[in-house]
Amino acid sequence: MNPLLARDYEVPKKPIFRLEGRTVVQSTEASAFMPNSITDSVMYSTNGHLGLRHLSEVERVGFKTEVLMNGIYHEEPTDTWEFKGIPRTNQVGASICTVDFDCMLDGESGTLSSIPHRELNLDDGAYRSKCSDVMSADNGVIFDTNYMRTVALSDLSAWGAQVCYTDFRLSDIGSPVSVGSVSNAGLDNGVMSSSAPHSFSMDSMSDRAQQTHQSLTIDRPQESLNYRIELVVLISINQECWDVVHEGMDRICQSSLTSDSAVTTFTEVSCVVNYGDRYNLLQAEVQSTPWARDPESDTTSPFLRDLYNVNASGSRDGPSSYSNKEGKVHGRSDRHGRDTSAFRRPDTWNYHAFHSPNKAQRSYVIKKRFMLTLTPERVPDSVVLTFRACHKRAVTEQRLRALPTVEEMIADQRAALELFWKTFDADVKLQDDLSPSRSSLPFVYNAFRMFMVSHGLEGGLSRSGLSAAGDGLLFNLSEYIYYGLYYLLTQPEACLLLLKSVYHMLPQSRKYARVLAMNRGAVFPLKTISGVHSTHPANVSNARFHVNAEIGFLIALYDDASENIPAEDRLLLLELMMESARIWPQCGEWQDDHTVFRLDNIAGTDEYNSNASGNFYVNISARRHISSAFSFLDRQQGHLTEEQLNSVFASLGMTRHEMAELQAVGNGIVVPQRHERLGVYMVHDNFDTLLDWGNDRARHPLHLNYHPIHIYRRKLIDVPEVLLGMLLYPDEFDQRDFRQNFEYYLPLCTFDSPESLFVMVHALCRARSSFSQPMPLLRSLANIDLDNIVYSAEGGLHFSAIATTLPGLIFGCGGVRLSHKGLQVNPILPARVERYSFTIKWRGAVLRVLVDYVNITYDLLSGASLRFIHGARGERIHLHTGFGHCPKITHLAIPRTRLSQVAQFDGVVLLSDCLFDNLLEYSYRSWYKTLETLFDTYRVLHNRPIPPLTPEEFIEKVVYQCEDGEISFSGIGHILQRRGVHLELGTPEDAEIVETRYGLANAKVAEMTEMVLMTPPPVNPGLFSLLKCLVENGVALAVVSYSRTLKQLLASNPQLTRLFVASIDGEEAHDWKIKGQPHLDLYIRAAEKIHVDTSRCLVISHHLDRGFNAKEMSRFRMFIDVEDPFVSSRFPSSPYPTLTPEESQETGRYNPVVCRLKLSQIPSTIDELEDLVDGRSV
Repeated sequence: MNPLLARDYEVPKKPIFRLEGRTVVQSTEASAFMPNSITDSVMYSTNGHLGLRHLSEVERVGFKTEVLMNGIYHEEPTDTWEFKGIPRTNQVGASICTVDFDCMLDGESGTLSSIPHRELNLDDGAYRSKCSDVMSADNGVIFDTNYMRTVALSDLSAWGAQVCYTDFRLSDIGSPVSVGSVSNAGLDNGVMSSSAPHSFSMDSMSDRAQQTHQSLTIDRPQESLNYRIELVVLISINQECWDVVHEGMDRICQSSLTSDSAVTTFTEVSCVVNYGDRYNLLQAEVQSTPWARDPESDTTSPFLRDLYNVNASGSRDGPSSYSNKEGKVHGRSDRHGRDTSAFRRPDTWNYHAFHSPNKAQRSYVIKKRFMLTLTPERVPDSVVLTFRACHKRAVTEQRLRALPTVEEMIADQRAALELFWKTFDADVKLQDDLSPSRSSLPFVYNAFRMFMVSHGLEGGLSRSGLSAAGDGLLFNLSEYIYYGLYYLLTQPEACLLLLKSVYHMLPQSRKYARVLAMNRGAVFPLKTISGVHSTHPANVSNARFHVNAEIGFLIALYDDASENIPAEDRLLLLELMMESARIWPQCGEWQDDHTVFRLDNIAGTDEYNSNASGNFYVNISARRHISSAFSFLDRQQGHLTEEQLNSVFASLGMTRHEMAELQAVGNGIVVPQRHERLGVYMVHDNFDTLLDWGNDRARHPLHLNYHPIHIYRRKLIDVPEVLLGMLLYPDEFDQRDFRQNFEYYLPLCTFDSPESLFVMVHALCRARSSFSQPMPLLRSLANIDLDNIVYSAEGGLHFSAIATTLPGLIFGCGGVRLSHKGLQVNPILPARVERYSFTIKWRGAVLRVLVDYVNITYDLLSGASLRFIHGARGERIHLHTGFGHCPKITHLAIPRTRLSQVAQFDGVVLLSDCLFDNLLEYSYRSWYKTLETLFDTYRVLHNRPIPPLTPEEFIEKVVYQCEDGEISFSGIGHILQRRGVHLELGTPEDAEIVETRYGLANAKVAEMTEMVLMTPPPVNPGLFSLLKCLVENGVALAVVSYSRTLKQLLASNPQLTRLFVASIDGEEAHDWKIKGQPHLDLYIRAAEKIHVDTSRCLVISHHLDRGFNAKEMSRFRMFIDVEDPFVSSRFPSSPYPTLTPEESQETGRYNPVVCRLKLSQIPSTIDELEDLVDGRSV
């Protein structure tokens, strides 16, 4: 890719989250340095209908949740002028309310003493947060909290949360005492419960809590160790969006001020105090406080609506108060025998809210609070605050059924997830993973997210999946193609729900077609909220109809992938297919004597190329759309009656004449041909005439940093439309097409969107097969949200990235093709990948594919029978559970085939110093300048001469340095010690000015990087030609270096870089504790990364004549020592190590194990290299 144009998606070394079993846990090491918005997005809860965005605890023990609801929000024009064609709009009304939980002691919120432990359980869908050693303002009380939140699946409008306060500890006169009890806060089915108490001592406190306790404790007399605990539940509703009326917190009605939407919220709040084997159900008081509008502004506000005329008991004009009249005491007095039914009135206390929402925002606030007294004699085991809510669209007088309990919500989710995980598998194990399960996490997490939102798919899937308000709540139908592909692979029934959500947009889409002067058909919007096109006029210079074609593609593929489709669904899909396809005759015109149908001025899916005619993706999509529509119609005739078919066409008003015209248009659409000179398909007619980007580093995303005209005039792409068309319709292209088009478009791609990463992963694997390197792109795609790579956590999750991660693995590495011909699987094992696995649902069966170094394994996990095609040769495989006299075959392991066409070896590992002429001279000059800077300082400070570094000393101490273990720059250490300078090793993070050996090494890297940028070292032409020949013959190549300048060297030579499938530089060598020379660890690891046995691997290196062990070197096929003029002109070569007769007999190898090669004798062909290895030429 082009480093000046491509966006950088660097995945950090240290993950923000880790996977423990099937639980996503926030890393405590990373949490101190990241914004809480990352956790809020990643660990939100949703069932596709409700989205619960948790606002993480920062300093106080308060829990705040924003409730978003699908289908209730709408769009509001924001243009100041009367523009009704395509107005600019904003999302309004998605946030139903926010719900706060707080625990206050004597009017002050508890303060956190450490970062909470936060986790999301992917087995039961619940989010949990534990705050340890929470302290009161005077530090007289310390306790723990366990918070849990979940959504319901049996009733998508319901959710619940629970806070359990446990382990209360009081202190007197600056010392804690053992008066409390500790609850294990057991999580039986996800709900907290209390356990028997035990004594508390200072040892049970965390170190940080002890320090804070000792520094903040205020001496209090024993008689004043009484605390008033107030547990508050607060609901806030934005009155700028909603008009509110309520009859207590149990039922709240709110009506939109800008639409006819209405919501009724039912809640149930309880607070239970546990004392040993008894518990008390506390009374509560409810208060409501509406925001007081400015009367003058109210009279002119266009959003003011008095929808409810209520009396004082529910007035919006002033605060009202309600009290529950029943306070229940269950079966006992307190532990000391006193009656606990007495309840001190809350209004006699000095209550201060932990925040003032009406001062910060215009909100209607409803509070419910519970009170209890905490004394040394009366300390509860636990206090459990439970909140349940259900949000119904429209005004409803009463609930139709009782709210599910929190236990029931978790049980429902656990049961649904158990069935899902039973037949789902997606796992990747990389050889260079520093953290366990680092590569598995995004696949498991993303699958969980897509499964949860699937329950509300019929209402549509927004860009952020209800993880945040704002633009992320738009339905981006151009992303539905990726959602649909994901669900076709994992949950075909969910793909049908997604298509139904599009079907519900038909009325609005038909109206939109009329706006575009089309008298029939429906045009689906790119982005919408309520079915109406939502965009800005600047982005619609050309019409966009590719969404219609993508809907048709999904319908046809769903029909191929599913076994049993009910008749009513077939009718629905047929109507959707035909209504979306019939627009194409109205989008173009006949030319060349009615032989060619041209689709001009229609833009594709790439925003950066939306201002030109002859779009490749539009033409191929439209042609295949029409073809698929008629094929789909033919297949339905075997499932639907003629009467049913006629009813569909009658309702559409579609005549035989129109059908014939549509078919003729489909035959007349001509996909643009390959460019005569370049041999690739052009994005549009004028793409090859555009200007190159130039030498300036692009600022991303481009559409936010450059004028549209500046972008349109440049030869660049975001979503590679040509490659996307080849992904969706692979049967129209051959391997040469994939290879040439990928190589052409890769350096032109900006990678400004997750979709571009997915398309490029697929194209890379198809173009380069086993020699591809898809994992850097796939890792970036998979971790966009989990590692906040593009710093967009405030806007919620990117569901386009979530949905394309697994298809990137399946279509890319797995080589899966889906079509009416059936399922095809052609897996590869890319470099750096130890193993990977995934599952596919196809025609009622579930197939698991496992790929490792040895085998490709297929397992039939469910279903009675599955036929598919394996490998490039098209071997047909039938897995089944047995039939007739045939025994079952549900498991099949196929050995991976060797790709190399060379008899002597399968792979080659090269030291980077060999690839470039005079690279050691660059290294010497860099070290010379770096050390001279240090020596000048010492010369001045110590007033003594220090000799500079000489080439001979550099060769002796650095080039031929021998490391006992990991890289420690021992040669530089010896050079410094000779001059009386003693420096510690330091760490790789040391800055260039830090006087450590790593600090010097970092300064040297910076110096050499600048030299390489100014004057790139020339690539050895002989080796370059040989390497190209090796790749053409299926030999895997890896390049290695002990230096951290390797990345810069490769970046400056893209033609050389693409030859290698793996690399190791000094940074990776340090991370994996690879030993320095003369150890062979660097070469051994490189061979592992390219999946080549060392006995069939050549090593091309430098300076192998000192310190190396012949027996260790005999593990490789051969070492080739290429002449280096910088060294050979100053030092004579020493004899190479040789095997003793005993070692030869033990290893089965014979001398020589190392072959010297002069620069003038570098082989130019495979034959010459094989002769060199065989010993027939030297």
